[in-house]
Amino acid sequence: MKQGKPDSNAPPENLVRLQRQFADHIRNPDSVAQPEGIEPRRMAIYRRLFFANIRNLMARNFPVIRRLLDDQAFDRLIREFMIEHRPSTPLFPEIGRELVRYLADSACDHDHRPPFLAELADWEFIETCVRLDAREINPDQATDKPDLLKRRPRINPTLRLNQSQWPVHRIGPRFLPTEPSPVLLAAWRKADDKVAFMTINAVTAKLLLLLQENPAMTGLDALNVIAGELEAVDPDSVIRAGTELLERLRQRQVLVGSA
Repeated sequence: MKQGKPDSNAPPENLVRLQRQFADHIRNPDSVAQPEGIEPRRMAIYRRLFFANIRNLMARNFPVIRRLLDDQAFDRLIREFMIEHRPSTPLFPEIGRELVRYLADSACDHDHRPPFLAELADWEFIETCVRLDAREINPDQATDKPDLLKRRPRINPTLRLNQSQWPVHRIGPRFLPTEPSPVLLAAWRKADDKVAFMTINAVTAKLLLLLQENPAMTGLDALNVIAGELEAVDPDSVIRAGTELLERLRQRQVLVGSA
């Protein structure tokens, strides 16, 4: 049997081993010895820079979590993230999403963390995504007053919906819930670039999802679907209430114009 030729572009095995040990030591210097042949002073600089970069990035992406945790607890969280999680993306701006994934996957493994921490991180990252969304909100569309029943309402392209078991929008140093309290939330960016959010009920969430997933639907189409799912005895009352809801959503720029 003919053996294949070794890949001439592959790095030497000893180089791969050195890189792996270097990375493992950076992540977990207390348990993994530093590679031989590197000056300890230089290695210490690498450790400090790497940890500080990740720490500062997470502090900017998750300001509420940073305020909730003291320096020691926050540093512990970052170190555990570095040791226990392997990101699935090489993109630096996506590291925040990796922390969200890590907290969700390890929620039951660390009793010292607040029970709401994973969902709070998810909510904070949603706010970051809304703020940084490259899509623009046309001010003219945002102030347009179309007939949202007969026309097809346009959803604000930055809109994100979130369902949490904890009231993540209220959590802060002055409010630390001890029991779950499920909540539905909507977050979006307005034409003036300010991020807004509000609590919504199941009917509003259903309406927004219908309009997001079915751009060809008129407002009336969506409300008729909801009336049917609710098995409403008086569908007209659902349409009347839904018409007022569509207008409130337009005023808050959750809806921006129509097609």
